[in-house]
Amino acid sequence: MAKHSSRRASRSRGSRRSRPSAPPMTQPAAMKTKHYVYGVEPVNGHDAWALFVACAAGDLSQGRSLIAKDERLVNAQCWYQFPIHMAVRQGHARIVELLLEHGADPGQSRFTCDSWDKLLRVAREREHTDVEKLLEGVLKRRFNYSPEFAKLRNAIIARDTRKISGVLRSASKLARASDALGNNPLHWSVITRQQKLIERFAKLGTPMEAQRADGQTPLLLAANETYDYWYRGARSRGHPSIRNAWVLVGDLLARGAKYTISVAAAVGDREHIEYLLKKDDTLARQLDSSRVSPLSHAAREGYTHIVRLLLEHGADPNLPEDLAPNGRALFEACGGNHLETAELLLEHGANPNAGVDSCGCCLTICEHHHGKQSKPLRRLLRRYGAYDPPYVMNAKQMKRAIRDRHEVTRDEEFLARVMDQRDAELLDLYLDSRPEVVQDMHAYAGITYPDSPELVRKLLARGLDPNKRDWLGKTFLHACAAKLDRTNAEVFLEAGADIHARDVEFQETPLTTTIRCDPRCQEADRPKLEKRRRKMVEFLLKRGAAPNLPDDQPWSTPLAWAQRRDLSEIEKLLQNHEANA
Repeated sequence: MAKHSSRRASRSRGSRRSRPSAPPMTQPAAMKTKHYVYGVEPVNGHDAWALFVACAAGDLSQGRSLIAKDERLVNAQCWYQFPIHMAVRQGHARIVELLLEHGADPGQSRFTCDSWDKLLRVAREREHTDVEKLLEGVLKRRFNYSPEFAKLRNAIIARDTRKISGVLRSASKLARASDALGNNPLHWSVITRQQKLIERFAKLGTPMEAQRADGQTPLLLAANETYDYWYRGARSRGHPSIRNAWVLVGDLLARGAKYTISVAAAVGDREHIEYLLKKDDTLARQLDSSRVSPLSHAAREGYTHIVRLLLEHGADPNLPEDLAPNGRALFEACGGNHLETAELLLEHGANPNAGVDSCGCCLTICEHHHGKQSKPLRRLLRRYGAYDPPYVMNAKQMKRAIRDRHEVTRDEEFLARVMDQRDAELLDLYLDSRPEVVQDMHAYAGITYPDSPELVRKLLARGLDPNKRDWLGKTFLHACAAKLDRTNAEVFLEAGADIHARDVEFQETPLTTTIRCDPRCQEADRPKLEKRRRKMVEFLLKRGAAPNLPDDQPWSTPLAWAQRRDLSEIEKLLQNHEANA
């Protein structure tokens, strides 16, 4: 690692190689519509995709034209990413500036998966200095971001009052600062469930209404039971901190936090909701700053009387919300096994098959949390048309669905689950019913090819292009590399797969993917994993993978990633093949 850093520091800016053109991308099938919803607002999917492509290519004129047509396109999201991600990666500073001027907000990335923090890191790693300055400027203006805030954040997480005091003595300004995700000291006090720190930072003037990257204020975080995707240290029931987050809600309200309709819905305060609706009837139909409806907050807690009140004032249970393009109120009710609330929402047209990203659907969430006790609710959902999603179906159920031409077969996950079954009869049945699927297959995350050479060959015989790319330019060979799958990689190479194909996100070839990716495994399996990784590297090198290509960027080479990952054996192996960083 140190060797790599010193090499990077010694390079002069004038010696950087010319920036390669962006690899080809493929418009996702879901975006081939004039009514595309991935966030909370519908946009023209074709225009959204055109903006993604323009930003990747550095086409400023096209970018301006598309934004002039519909400014909302700057926040069209696809797999957690936005047009600004394309521009940042390629270092197109003028396009980044254009997008920011028109409201580009990567903080809306689902689960803040690809938010401001990662964009800033990408700009730094790739030495896009102008882009880095633009992003830092926005972060400072929007969140009062400070790189030094990490010291205070770490002390809060450590629950070390002495360290907190020491940090504040040396840099009192950090009490009003934040990290790159917009979390200020009050956010972190709520996330870590430290009531005494809420009192301390409130007295120090930490902004009570500050919205972090995903729009959540400290109070909204507390009302959402201090949910944070990236920090989970205080979640377990046995953790010594406060287990009932409503204590934090009450504390923040007592200290002057704004009592919004979402919070009132979450705590079950019908009187306050009625008071707010008398002042502004549209509040029942609006999303809060974190893009969640008051209807969903009330449904989560099973407050049927409040759900009824909001519905009477025009609340739409199918209104797109954060993580839930088909609405999330019914899902929240099902998560709590609130039968009466769910029935009321269904009577008002709630989609019985709605789901929340990475959390399942209405049917699965109630069974997951409540098991047999959820049977009455699941029967109710099925009466209103709920059906099993692909990810819980077995091969027999999938075959029946195909023969019945059930709508579930057109679910975007169905194809991937067909692949998972490794059932030749099922694959043939599905391809016979939908032969066009072979042309639409993508290698996203390696989930759309079966872990079976026999079935891969069957797909190739049916016309599968071995160089088919997903929306970010990854090929099946990239997918094999990420899984350290030499067996199927051999089949794709025999069929003509390009061993030097580059993707968009990391500008990496399959060889680099093998080194950069870190498949999930238990710590005990680490030696076995590294042995498989080394064998995959050896396999690709033997099959002709070049450790260096003419359009390599210094940060993107296989050797650079081996050094970054501290993979000394692979570093030596690459150097033996005359690799350079």
